[in-house]
Amino acid sequence: MKQDRYDEFQIAKRHRLGFQAFFLTIALIVANGIIKMNYIWAEPLMEMLVLMYIPLTYLTAAMIWKGAYTSKKVKNPNVYIPMFGLVVLFNWFVIGQSIWSGVFVIVEDGMLATSSGILFTTIFFTLATIAMIMRRAADLRMLRAES
Repeated sequence: MKQDRYDEFQIAKRHRLGFQAFFLTIALIVANGIIKMNYIWAEPLMEMLVLMYIPLTYLTAAMIWKGAYTSKKVKNPNVYIPMFGLVVLFNWFVIGQSIWSGVFVIVEDGMLATSSGILFTTIFFTLATIAMIMRRAADLRMLRAES
């Protein structure tokens, strides 16, 4: 029989957070449809990116905070913090270079520009890294309180 990666509490948390992210996605799609009846706020690719990253960011940050992001069998889940941190630093570096060279535009012709897509990716990885650091700090506080 296959070994389970997550315990039953993690699975329950993941399911509950998945349903919440699903309903958030539906609400965002409905809101986007209502807004698009009167105003086009972004190109289709950027709409998809925003409508995808908002629930994904919520789901990832909530799973990290609730302790359901990494499996119990991972020997050192802290290895994710430096990896995500490197991605964050690289993305902020790319954004800084884009701003410095003048090619980074958030709004263009009254619509969200496609060059702002890296900003959403950077925000996602930044929030995930912060959530991991906060979760690790909370775990360390609990370990100190137990001992």
